[in-house]
Amino acid sequence: MSSVLEREATFAPAKTGSRANVATATGFIATILGSAAGIVIGLLWDISWHMTVGRDTFWSPPHLLEYVSGVTAGIACGFVVLRTTFAGSEDDRAASVRFWGFTGPLGAWITIWGTFAMLLSAPFDDWWHNAYGLDVKIVSPPHMVLLSGMLGIMLGALVLTVSAQNRSAGKRDELRDAWLYAAAGGVLCFILACATLEYSWPNEQHRALYYQVWASVFPVLLAGYASAGRLRWPATGAALVYMLLWLGMGWGLRLVEAHPMLAPIYNARTYMWPPYFPVWLVAPAFAMDLVLQRMRGRNAWLVALALGTVFVATHVAVQYPWSIFMLSPGARNAVFNGGEFPYTATIGKWTYEFWGGPRNNRTATSQLAPTVFAQGLLIAVLLGTLSSRLGLAWGGWMARVKR
Repeated sequence: MSSVLEREATFAPAKTGSRANVATATGFIATILGSAAGIVIGLLWDISWHMTVGRDTFWSPPHLLEYVSGVTAGIACGFVVLRTTFAGSEDDRAASVRFWGFTGPLGAWITIWGTFAMLLSAPFDDWWHNAYGLDVKIVSPPHMVLLSGMLGIMLGALVLTVSAQNRSAGKRDELRDAWLYAAAGGVLCFILACATLEYSWPNEQHRALYYQVWASVFPVLLAGYASAGRLRWPATGAALVYMLLWLGMGWGLRLVEAHPMLAPIYNARTYMWPPYFPVWLVAPAFAMDLVLQRMRGRNAWLVALALGTVFVATHVAVQYPWSIFMLSPGARNAVFNGGEFPYTATIGKWTYEFWGGPRNNRTATSQLAPTVFAQGLLIAVLLGTLSSRLGLAWGGWMARVKR
């Protein structure tokens, strides 16, 4: 009898952190992560729709994908909150936080907030276009409300996955959960790459402004992933997920036939605008993983300086020459999607040049001058250092999240 009891104890799942916990259930987390991926796919598809067709109706397929994905995530999290509140076990409540009398995982609460923000942006966006006209601008007030809601769902997915990863530490599920966290991180990188797209055309990548924007936004993410992730190369894994998603969208969208529907039409497109080949974020991400492995335990500001410096240096070393190729005839094909512009663009010599030179800069000094570029990179390093320091603090918190 004792041997039977010992075998049953050996194979019985542990109560705390078991997969029976609704907060860390793989199916629930996969649903939220899939919804987050659906949102970012819909977002880039929506940008492509604006650049190819124009804003013909609010009920366009990419809009529907975005909102259906957001509502799906909100409903799933709402169900988990209600179940945890009224029928949850002790283990469920141990992985949850209480808010307004209800109990649920922290990531679920963040996701629910994001869903409400997305739904609020819908009538605001429709009113904005009816009042001020149709446009292809990414940065506008209703789009910023929409983006905040999307980011809420992305952050919710990130918190849910890191909680599962931290609770499964030392168990056989740790590697799977670590990759789920990296995937959520890659989705967050993807949406911010969409948000910075207007500053990231290959034509912009010889200007310091481009590197300043990316140094402000992405080190905080990569440093956070590198600090909290349990993969050998966590920031690299997240950057790789972003690049693969972006590549898939670029290769897939150009296969869809489409035509402009709103004047003025200067570039008569015949297929959906495909995003250009993704920025090689995996290179600075790998460098940051390597630096953090070597400097773990050192002064946080010193580590942040090293991370910010290596991010900018590696990014420039890879992206600066790569952008030359992207403007060359060799990149104007279905693999790299070079030379692709919206239907409102007048195609000419300028489309294959770097922007910021004397021809399209009204100031006396070219933004592409080596001294101006070098000074701008110093500012990028400073921004990257501040961003990395914030990322280290955020990653330290994420490494402790279990609810």
